[in-house]
Amino acid sequence: MHWANQTADWLIKNHSGEQAIVCASGISPSGHVHIGNFREIITTYFVAKAIAEKGVPVRFIFSWDDYDRFRKVPFGMDDALNACIGMPYSKVPDPFGCHDSYAAHFEAAFEETLALFDIAPEMIYQTVAYESGLYTQQIREALIRRGEIYDIITGYKTQEGSPDERSTYYPINLYCRACNKDTITSISYDEETDIIHYKCACGHNEYAELEGFNRIKLTWKVDWPMRWAYESVAFEPGGRDHSSENGSFTVSTHVAKDIFSYPAPHYVPYEFIGIKGNSAKMSSSTGHLITPLELLKIYPKEIILFMFAKYQPNVAFDIGIDEDVIRYYTEYERYLDKFEALDEDLQETMLLSGGLQSHMHKAPKFSTIVSTLPLLNFDRQLLMQLLSEYDFSDTHIRSAFEQKCDHATYWLKNINNRQLTTIQDTFNSYFYSTLNEQERIWVEAFKDLIESQNLLPGEAVTRAYDIVQGEDPNMRRKLQKRFFEIIYRLVLGQRSGPQIGILIQIVEKEQMVRLLTAS
Repeated sequence: MHWANQTADWLIKNHSGEQAIVCASGISPSGHVHIGNFREIITTYFVAKAIAEKGVPVRFIFSWDDYDRFRKVPFGMDDALNACIGMPYSKVPDPFGCHDSYAAHFEAAFEETLALFDIAPEMIYQTVAYESGLYTQQIREALIRRGEIYDIITGYKTQEGSPDERSTYYPINLYCRACNKDTITSISYDEETDIIHYKCACGHNEYAELEGFNRIKLTWKVDWPMRWAYESVAFEPGGRDHSSENGSFTVSTHVAKDIFSYPAPHYVPYEFIGIKGNSAKMSSSTGHLITPLELLKIYPKEIILFMFAKYQPNVAFDIGIDEDVIRYYTEYERYLDKFEALDEDLQETMLLSGGLQSHMHKAPKFSTIVSTLPLLNFDRQLLMQLLSEYDFSDTHIRSAFEQKCDHATYWLKNINNRQLTTIQDTFNSYFYSTLNEQERIWVEAFKDLIESQNLLPGEAVTRAYDIVQGEDPNMRRKLQKRFFEIIYRLVLGQRSGPQIGILIQIVEKEQMVRLLTAS
């Protein structure tokens, strides 16, 4: 059984009496949401989808932690933003000048991307929640019980606390009314009067009633469990950095139980995702990232969802944007063709990815398009004429073909231009010298075939396959593979290429003969 269905079954069994099973995820809008962050929401999406498909009410929420402090200016952005460090993301100006704030810019970009995946969680903006006073009572409780919270958090640290530190500890970030930053030098709270007093490094000094002040955010290990309780969260994933023995989840579980009287949700840790060929951790602040939107320029949403659904959340994997692109397409097309023969887990993975609504397997193979389009100067109309066995009047096939052409074109021109297929200019005498006698006989026979007059494409392909003979079918297929590899190496300078029938039609006869003739 697929991991999302296993999790859904567990949640249904243990939360059957609830009005709806709440599945939560959240991200801080510190910059572009990359594919590593994307695993946070996609894990929750798969579980929520599995619950819904079992006919059980589910609430899928996504929190924008835009009331978190702006910590550092990301790579490539204006250094003038350094003046905003310490403000909430929602109060930092949009460096691109098109949205109300820094947070709003990156939130809008990611929400538009989610729509392309048909993922539609209920969005919760934490700035709105905190500033509206939604959590005032929870903040008050945390202030009153700050000593207990200190003891819990300190209990998971290697360094012991101190009475002085405990007496001045407040589990909050407070944003100054004057400068909008959390550069607070002292805080005190009077439980009897409900008055909070703070001093800021900017010089501002203020006494304010907690009710209606709404410039306070609970610190992470208190905020997280508070929201579990407030939203009645039953399921939430978390990154590896939160999942260590004494990490955020463990500490928050203790805080949730002792302070907010709420059990921690069913928790699934997820591993990091890499870009194949680069071992660095993805980060918005360093600029080392690829976004889901960029990935959609290379792959259709179904394949991207399949990548994430295929692996258990606690398994790290790399997303290939190199030659693995062809492998992923080929694998997915094969699974669509043979869906009924797949094992149960793969079938469930395909269903979660939305693959059965796809028609991509009915269109020409991605590998064929990638290897042929460059030879035709990316002329899709000409490619359709060559692929005459497909019915392009079928709107589904035509749409799938166009999408594959879009992805192939983007990938070849922007990501992996080493894959561009080109016809050689001269005879490859060095490679020819490495061939044995039998292989040279094959080349000569193929050259004779090309020089034949009035051969139809289908007939030419049949005769090309017949060049290689053998009584053992398996051995014959192996030798045929080697034969076509030799032709591709001589004509295209690479080990593979378009279907041999298409190659015969694309390359002019005189040029083909020249590239096959030993000089």
